[in-house]
Amino acid sequence: MRFLELFKRNLKETYRDPLSLGFLLGFPLVFMLLFGVIFSGETTPTYCLGVVDQDQSEISQAFVDEALATAFEITPYDDSSQALEDLKAGDLRAYITIPQGFGEQVYQNWQGEKENIVLDITYDESDLIVKEQVISMIDAVTRSFARIEVPVTLNASPIHIESEITYIDFIAPGIIIFGLLILIPTSARMMVRDKEKGVLARLLTTPTRPWEFISAYSICLFAVGIAQIIIFMVVAVLFGLDIVGSAGLVFLVFALTALCCIGIGMIISSLTKSENQADPLSWLIAMPLAMLSGCWFSIEFMPSWLQSITHAFPFSHAIEASRSILSRGTGFEAVTSDFLFLVIWTVIIFAAGILLFRRKMTI
Repeated sequence: MRFLELFKRNLKETYRDPLSLGFLLGFPLVFMLLFGVIFSGETTPTYCLGVVDQDQSEISQAFVDEALATAFEITPYDDSSQALEDLKAGDLRAYITIPQGFGEQVYQNWQGEKENIVLDITYDESDLIVKEQVISMIDAVTRSFARIEVPVTLNASPIHIESEITYIDFIAPGIIIFGLLILIPTSARMMVRDKEKGVLARLLTTPTRPWEFISAYSICLFAVGIAQIIIFMVVAVLFGLDIVGSAGLVFLVFALTALCCIGIGMIISSLTKSENQADPLSWLIAMPLAMLSGCWFSIEFMPSWLQSITHAFPFSHAIEASRSILSRGTGFEAVTSDFLFLVIWTVIIFAAGILLFRRKMTI
């Protein structure tokens, strides 16, 4: 029967390209391994917590060293003004103020007398999931230390009182970065398709120079990336995204991310011979990058060793910088390190992509 002959033909074409077949079979394996590493085992996040100890008693010091330090990375402060600055800059998730009389309140509870425990918490509400976890963890740690069952009185204050943070404010930057990561398979597919069809080979017989090919591809794809950014931001605003900071600065962060993705696509197109190889390899790279960068959830839920690996890639810095600008309204000075890291990665990846693509074109 004809369909059997076609089946045999397609099957032969598939296993005759072992590299493509390996990518297709390896993709679900890599995906599940990443999910397993991220969410299995001990995934309790560790947050940076500032502490302003106004009580300065032995009990308050013991509370910091023996209770809070077991659940958080502690940074002590002499006054709340510096802690507030670091919180707004994104260096802390929250800070607590231990008021005078705290030690006496705890001591009374240890003696069996029910005394209310009061703590002041100022937190970053730009990450809705982290906010709930931090408050819950402080409450649990304090009750355990004071040996009480009733909830502790936590005077919680967000740093964005003038703007209510919604879930779209948290998720939008990650969705935009994921949308730009799709430029990786798009750019790789476009370049490999022309290579397969012989378009590049024919163009090489003309006076056109390699840099002109590269520029044409790059500018076209970058224009697509810019259009993506505009569409994503407009739709996000329509769905309730509140742009607190500079729209121009966050647009620049997204534009650098788009260039970085195009560079990765160039590298893939240079290393593969067909669309069947380029497409699965592109997704094999793009999807793990999206997961590890925190497009859909906070990277603080990952194991600490995996967070270190995540911070070595540019996209987690792009998400952190864009969330900081959009939700906290921070300026360039607060995201300088993330911005420079993104610039360096963009230059390196894009330069490597150009060199490899040019080399393959001229061979």
